[in-house]
Amino acid sequence: MTKGWVAASFAASLVSLAACSPGEGAGGTFDYCDVGKATSLFLIDRTTQADATDKSVMMESLATVVDGLDSGDRIVVATIGPHYTNTERLVNACKPGCPENQGAVDYMLGQCSAMQAKADERVFMQQLVRALEPVTRQADEAPTSDIVRTIAQWTHNPPGGRSYSTVYIFSDMLENSQVLPWRDFRSQPPEDSIAAVEQYQLVPDLPGAEVRIVGFGRSHDPGRPPLDPDTDLRVRTFWTDYFAEGGATTSFEGAIRD
Repeated sequence: MTKGWVAASFAASLVSLAACSPGEGAGGTFDYCDVGKATSLFLIDRTTQADATDKSVMMESLATVVDGLDSGDRIVVATIGPHYTNTERLVNACKPGCPENQGAVDYMLGQCSAMQAKADERVFMQQLVRALEPVTRQADEAPTSDIVRTIAQWTHNPPGGRSYSTVYIFSDMLENSQVLPWRDFRSQPPEDSIAAVEQYQLVPDLPGAEVRIVGFGRSHDPGRPPLDPDTDLRVRTFWTDYFAEGGATTSFEGAIRD
């Protein structure tokens, strides 16, 4: 499936995908999640209105992530809201596919059917697009953005019991919450913000993970001009240190293209 097809189909419709997609082997149901090695988390910030460029970049990035999934890899897509309790899971699914080393005997013993897996993969892609339709709608501008607690919530309890190998965050990363109000977050040293996160046990659990952030660098002022250099440095340093505390490396990118 091409990235263009994914982007064009984002407006498709109303079905959500909530779990692994089982296929049928000769002897019964095969759980594709058992095959996968990686789990990815894609967080979409819904507290700031996205313009046409933002939406295009987000869809291109998500298409790249989906195209890069191997058989059985899990993808979780969720939203960031005004409060961490507002987070919404849009997708939690494993890409259908059979183990590379499976032979005819494995299939006869009830293992994965390659033909069924191909059919299930088409359904997986279609349902994934439909599940993500809500993020193409214009979000309401929210006065708060509870990014830290949302990340902590998702990374402390990953589905399937497997830690995330990659976390993609589509957000301006301008935290404004009870833990880190924007008036403090924008001006205080990053180590003070880290101390607040540690006080409330909100350090993410991401050993060895890669965090890729798309959308950072613009302010909430009218017209969304770039952050001033001092604020940019403080906020960027905080997020880099925050994820490092949880065992992850961080990059800030214009889009996910590989």
